[in-house]
Amino acid sequence: MPIIKKFSDINFTDVANGIKCKNILDSSSLDDNRIIIDYYETSPKSSLDFSNNENDITWIQILSGRIDTYYPNTYIPGRRVDDTKIIFIKGTHHVSLDTPKGSSFIVTRIPNYKIHENDANDMYESDLRVVNWGNEPVLKSEHDDRKRVYLLSDSLVGTDSVKGELIVYPQSTSCPEHYHMGAEHYQFITSGSVFAVLDGEEKELNKFDLLYNFENEKHWFYTKDDQCKFVEFFVPGENKTIWTQTTNVCTWSPIGTDIRGKSPSRHIEKHVHGEGKNI
Repeated sequence: MPIIKKFSDINFTDVANGIKCKNILDSSSLDDNRIIIDYYETSPKSSLDFSNNENDITWIQILSGRIDTYYPNTYIPGRRVDDTKIIFIKGTHHVSLDTPKGSSFIVTRIPNYKIHENDANDMYESDLRVVNWGNEPVLKSEHDDRKRVYLLSDSLVGTDSVKGELIVYPQSTSCPEHYHMGAEHYQFITSGSVFAVLDGEEKELNKFDLLYNFENEKHWFYTKDDQCKFVEFFVPGENKTIWTQTTNVCTWSPIGTDIRGKSPSRHIEKHVHGEGKNI
């Protein structure tokens, strides 16, 4: 049965001076402890130190404001990170986050990520990078006005244990009913509202609400008078999408720009969702 977490129902916890957190999805929510999700808000001139474990991957997605990153005891230069970027951490790393003007961001962690990789081996790799998804190509649905941008993928972060996407639903738009084999995934609403139809039952999701779908759970979405944007992340990243009606299978084509209307950093071929190559 899907899990729905309403943002308004979750209480904030003070974690440091000027920093508060909502635990959106914790280890008690899922039997296999597959994924942990926390939402943070910071006041101006706040700092947060974050450490990642050897066997884990973590990504930090900025929702508003900006973050200045520092990496103590390394030669890695600091970066200024805005809401078109994701800080991706694989293996043992320590990151210091400064928020000069305040910010909000979501932190997602996959413990023991190797068990979700397609070609896992005994070695855990260490990596730290900033993914500029704002320069990734925008893809448009063949059958409607939905748009998609890849946020995390094997090509972008060097692991197929996770795949992430931004999905844009204009007003009065829907997708076909479908389910996923081989992965669980969640949607986190970043703006607007959307109606999720979960095995025939309708639920309204608003900004910062979360929907978690287990494997093989049927679902589809539609909007009414409001546009909606949400991010969705699959664990593992490699999985198969099954449409209950094959007449409108989701096929995505590049439009030639990134999310800001500029030339994208690369080209992605037209593909059916879940079946694209070199993504």
